[in-house]
Amino acid sequence: MLVNWMRHFELQLLDENGQGISLSDFKVTFNIEWFSISSTTRIGTIKIYNLAASTANKIIGSEFSKVRLIAGYDGIAPPVDISQVGVIRNITAAEAGQEDGKNYGMFFNGDIRYSVTGKDNPVDSYVLIQAADSDRAFITTMSHQTIAAGYTAADMDKALLRDFSPTGITVGSTPKMPPTVYPRGRVLFGMTRDLMDNVASQCNATWMFVDGKREMVAQDDYAHEAIVLNSNTGLVGMPQQTLGNGINVRCLINPNIKVNGLIKLDQKSVYRTQLGDIDIAAPGGRITDQNINGNITPYGAVGQPASIATDGIYVVRGIMYTGDTRGQAWYMDMACEARGAQDLRTQESIDRG
Repeated sequence: MLVNWMRHFELQLLDENGQGISLSDFKVTFNIEWFSISSTTRIGTIKIYNLAASTANKIIGSEFSKVRLIAGYDGIAPPVDISQVGVIRNITAAEAGQEDGKNYGMFFNGDIRYSVTGKDNPVDSYVLIQAADSDRAFITTMSHQTIAAGYTAADMDKALLRDFSPTGITVGSTPKMPPTVYPRGRVLFGMTRDLMDNVASQCNATWMFVDGKREMVAQDDYAHEAIVLNSNTGLVGMPQQTLGNGINVRCLINPNIKVNGLIKLDQKSVYRTQLGDIDIAAPGGRITDQNINGNITPYGAVGQPASIATDGIYVVRGIMYTGDTRGQAWYMDMACEARGAQDLRTQESIDRG
């Protein structure tokens, strides 16, 4: 069993050749935003405190181009069975995958876009780094090629990935492509990311850059199976139902949870939101809960709260990481929606993916 004990943190600054320095022992604060949307990429803001002037100058200069964040928990080793000491035996797959209960991993890998020095007070100085995941590929890659008649969505996807490849982008998860064969050739011209939107729409999927990979996930598929969240596995407080913005969930940093993946909550632990006065008065009768395909919503309300899943399974649509290596913050705030929900979203929710 993985144990949330003893924070693990690594901050790596790398140059174009993959060489660099580790600043894991300093006071560091970070904020990372990650949403299921292809019109922007993941953004990270990192502050490193009280560095030597020479190190700060290297960061402000152009010596380093990438930043990596690795976080989670070291866990604790399982109790030792004295009777087994010195006995040769085969290691099980479970033991190999969860060595000493470790529960950490990389959750951000980005291109450094901006850095500046500053001070919080007369004593504490910092270097602030702002980075974006696969930023060079996202901003600069353009396509100008043609594909012959008889192409499919898979052919178009391969052509666009070839355009992304000089910036270091590799292939991540890819959904099943539709078999439609187009009788005419096509000119691919424009920003490659916009053309990739077209491929994703043909597959009824969404795509984004994650740690240098092009990840595309179909609407009826998920990045990973459901990860159970409760007070023993890192859930903080009670999940909060909202009006038009899904279910808000806070937990301790867990790199295994990803956008478009699944989490499992105790359905009874979700804190239900109250309806506004207008929503109560408008129906002209009593408002009751209804169950539609396993999701609970109030029947007759004008302003619909987000659906509650009767099986407790939710899809993660956005994650905001907040951390302080010398403070309390070590959280993931997630915007989730019930699996299979057809909720009406607010414009703010739509804009954020």
